[in-house]
Amino acid sequence: MSGALVLVVGALVLLGVLAVVLYSRVRTLARRVGSFECALRRPGSEDWTSGIAGYGVNRVDWHRLVSLAPWPATSWSRDRLQLLAHTGRDGNAGTVVEVRCRHGGEEFELAMVRGAFAGLVSWLEAAPPGEEPLR
Repeated sequence: MSGALVLVVGALVLLGVLAVVLYSRVRTLARRVGSFECALRRPGSEDWTSGIAGYGVNRVDWHRLVSLAPWPATSWSRDRLQLLAHTGRDGNAGTVVEVRCRHGGEEFELAMVRGAFAGLVSWLEAAPPGEEPLR
């Protein structure tokens, strides 16, 4: 086998392994109880970043869809997360809700399907006794 062929075969094997790892990561995140598809848009950006969010006891963890990191890219605690406004728009996969949020001093936007939005609102309102949910 020539050296160039070994490099090509090695690169293809590496790409295949990388694809399997990414696919497995996304499947694992999406299959967790309480997970939902959720895109994030940071302040000053026009681009949405696709991701998967999941509920913890007192926080929502958000993972980038395309990433090798096993940890969340960001987390929002229930006691500091505020939903400021939301708008709905119809898309191919149903109604998508864009939600303007604040966590601490940072404002950002999330996009999710209507059912996921209803779940987020319910989760925020289901704060344990003694914790007043923020509006």
